[in-house]
Amino acid sequence: MKCYNCGSELTWGGDHDCEDDEEHETVTNLSCPNCNAFILVYWGEKNTEKKTLNEGDFYDDFNYVYYC
Repeated sequence: MKCYNCGSELTWGGDHDCEDDEEHETVTNLSCPNCNAFILVYWGEKNTEKKTLNEGDFYDDFNYVYYC
């Protein structure tokens, strides 16, 4: 994924459970090594059927992207 600010490749910082978010199951944090942008992507609706993803599948259910 490219940085929204400078276009550099983002570094994946990890996926974490959203314990404080009532709507989303997971938050992914990404950062840019070039301009130090920090992005949080909230995804996966709680209380819905789990999807099985295979290698190469693309998540099409991102709900919120926060750009800091």
